[in-house]
Amino acid sequence: MNTIVKKSKTLFPKSNFPIHHTFIEVLFRYYSTDATDVSSSDIGKLSLLMGKEFISLLYLVEHLDENDNSNEFFGLCLKMKVNAKKLKSTNGVELLTETLPEITKAINSYLKVFEQEDLALQLESERLNALKKEELASRVKETFRLQEIQYSKQFCDFPEFGINKIKKGTHAAKILKRLQSGVIVEQDFIWLDEKGFNNEDVTQAFYINRAKSHLTQWKESNKPWSLVNAIADYRKGKSSQEVLGVVKSNYPFKFSKGNKKLNSALLTTSGGVYRDLNQYEDSLKLGSEANLLTPSDFRPCTLIGASNILLGNVSEGYEWYQKAIERGFKPDSYDNELRSVYMRCSKQIQKDLKSDLLGKGYNYSWLKN
Repeated sequence: MNTIVKKSKTLFPKSNFPIHHTFIEVLFRYYSTDATDVSSSDIGKLSLLMGKEFISLLYLVEHLDENDNSNEFFGLCLKMKVNAKKLKSTNGVELLTETLPEITKAINSYLKVFEQEDLALQLESERLNALKKEELASRVKETFRLQEIQYSKQFCDFPEFGINKIKKGTHAAKILKRLQSGVIVEQDFIWLDEKGFNNEDVTQAFYINRAKSHLTQWKESNKPWSLVNAIADYRKGKSSQEVLGVVKSNYPFKFSKGNKKLNSALLTTSGGVYRDLNQYEDSLKLGSEANLLTPSDFRPCTLIGASNILLGNVSEGYEWYQKAIERGFKPDSYDNELRSVYMRCSKQIQKDLKSDLLGKGYNYSWLKN
């Protein structure tokens, strides 16, 4: 269709000139043999109803192919718009004629058809777009599937440890796979740490898996040191609550049969469980029992010292730590232990402990914060 004729459509926005807009649309559809079935008889009757200017437009459209009269067509449309604007400003209507009711009825019938066609086109467009999106999603999904296949041939992930993209067949992959399903030897755990594959999840899995293995050995063979190791590893794996029932059901560890070292170890590790769970009276009780059995061992002394401080007996706790140092507790370990205990104390106990330590000449950086 001629460009100028197309441009004529823009002169009559539907919101301001619905009658003119619809007539031009019908005219263009008739001329372009659009999907709408507009016969020459229909458009002829409508143009007769609307007046001579509309008849002239129909005539010009019917003869567009014979001679180039598109400029004349556009000029007539401009003139009609001027008249329509004047009528709207003076009479509030875009067309003033006795046949306006019939025109309005005819125009509305065309509008309804056009709206139905537009809706059908919109629905078809949405259907095609949805189909394209579905096809695209399917292609993307297939691409990802192929990428995952390729990835899985080369790498493996360990989401439970927060470790991904480990090349298959490597020493790290082999150790982590074993850790997924059970116990690894301490040498492998140290290797993971040295190579940068260790983290909190790996550490916890290592100790928990080993603790479960020790506990199984204890239940099957009844070897008391397996129970000591199980309790200790549950503590290292930050799962003291998990082993609390075992501690309670076996205390006071009569199966140690007079072996003071064994009984002291069982009491000390079990007291540590109570300490982890903020049950300081119980941890103090077991630590004191262990100290009576092995008075030269520093381990019960550290448990008694920590328990006293956490209960608010700051001076007494300090004295027990000094006893631990005298019995072989390393000063560096003491510094770290003291900081750990301080961080777990209530605000009031922290205040008392800080005052006590500063008064004794301790100058820790963490104590000043």
